[in-house]
Amino acid sequence: MVTTPSLTHAPATRFLLFASISSSILTSVLDLKHYASIKPTPHLWPYLQFSRLLTFQLAYTSATEVLVSAALLYQFRVLERIWGSRKYASFVLVTWTCLTVLIPLMTLVLKLGTFGAYNFMPAGLVGIVFASMAAWTEVVPRLYRYKILTTTAESPDNADAKGVVFSDKSMTYLLAAQLALSQFPYQILPAALGWIVGSAWMGEMLPAGMGRYRVPGWVVGESRGKQAGQFEGLRRRLEEEGSRDGMRNVTSSGMAMPEEERSAFSRFRGYFTGS
Repeated sequence: MVTTPSLTHAPATRFLLFASISSSILTSVLDLKHYASIKPTPHLWPYLQFSRLLTFQLAYTSATEVLVSAALLYQFRVLERIWGSRKYASFVLVTWTCLTVLIPLMTLVLKLGTFGAYNFMPAGLVGIVFASMAAWTEVVPRLYRYKILTTTAESPDNADAKGVVFSDKSMTYLLAAQLALSQFPYQILPAALGWIVGSAWMGEMLPAGMGRYRVPGWVVGESRGKQAGQFEGLRRRLEEEGSRDGMRNVTSSGMAMPEEERSAFSRFRGYFTGS
C-alpha cells in the first residue's frame, strides 16, 4: 500500500510519537527511569503506589526500545489514514485502558505462579504497538512474497527450490520481535496482551461494546462543519463516478456492506498463513 511518507493527516500517530519520545527523553535527562517501570512488590504492595499504573505505559527506559517503537508506530500510521483519526484515537484509548488493567493482573498471576520470581512490569508502549500491529496485519494486505534460497544445487527459476519465504511485512515483524524480546522475558507479556486486545478489538469481541466507542471529534481536531464539507465533497465525487459506471443511486446516507464474518480461530490462523 502506497502512503504519504510523512505524518500528514495523522494527528493521533503524531501525538503518540511525540509523547513517547519526549517522555522517554525527560525520564532519562531527569534521572527518573526508576519511576517508569513497576515492581508489584514493593511498589504496589506494601507501598500502595497505584498511580504508577496510569503512567508506566508512557515512557521507555531504553533508547533502543524508543527507536524501534517509533519506527513501528510510524509504519502503522496507515491505520489512521484508512480509519480516520477519530477511530484510530479511539482504538488507542480503548487499548490503553484494557492493557492498564490486564498487564498488572497477569503480572500478579505470573508472580503467584512463579512463587515471586516474576516481579517486574516494564515501561513503554509495547502493548499499544502490538495491538496496532494486530490491526495492521489484518487491514493492510500483503503486496508480494520473495524467497531466499538455502541451497545452490537447484535452479533459481525453480518454484520448488528450497528456501525461506518472506513478504513485504517480514521486516516489520522482525522489528516487533526485537521489541518483544527486549528486557527478556518481561516485554513478552505486554506484547502478547497487546496483540490479543488488538485482535479482540478488530473482531468486536471486547466486552461492553468497547470496540464501538469513539472519542469526541474535537479530540483529534475535527469540526462538524469541516467534516460535513468533506462528506459532501466525497458524495459528489461518488455521484460523478457512479454516473459514468451506471451507479446513479448514490446518496449521502449510504450504508457500508458488512464485512465477511470470520471465526476467532480463522482470524488468528490468517495472521500466519496470509489467508
